[in-house]
Amino acid sequence: YGQFHIRMPKSWNEGTLTASFVWSHPATTTNFGVVWALESVAFADGDAADTAWGTEQIIADTGGTTDDIYVTDATPAITVAGSPGDEEWVAFRVSRVVGNGSDTMAVDARLHGVTLYMTTDAATDA
Repeated sequence: YGQFHIRMPKSWNEGTLTASFVWSHPATTTNFGVVWALESVAFADGDAADTAWGTEQIIADTGGTTDDIYVTDATPAITVAGSPGDEEWVAFRVSRVVGNGSDTMAVDARLHGVTLYMTTDAATDA
């Protein structure tokens, strides 16, 4: 697992999110499938730090050429656990799901970044 955290903007509507993953892989001769997962939880001032993660959502992708950059499609909708609100701190946990049947690559996959997609309900955060 890897984690990252974002204090969400006021303009976020506190709804579901989707994500895509930017990745690459070293040399391998066969089996180019990889599966990524993302789950999240929101924290307000005074919330317990051990709040449970939301349900992870996964997305499969296929590489092929050594050291090329690949970008997955967007995940299914990710529900942020907790009770998300304006400007709350949201923790994200990303992982590669090597036990999934679509993850066939026998070498490490390199995660370069995650793009989050959200719906807003305001034009600005002012």
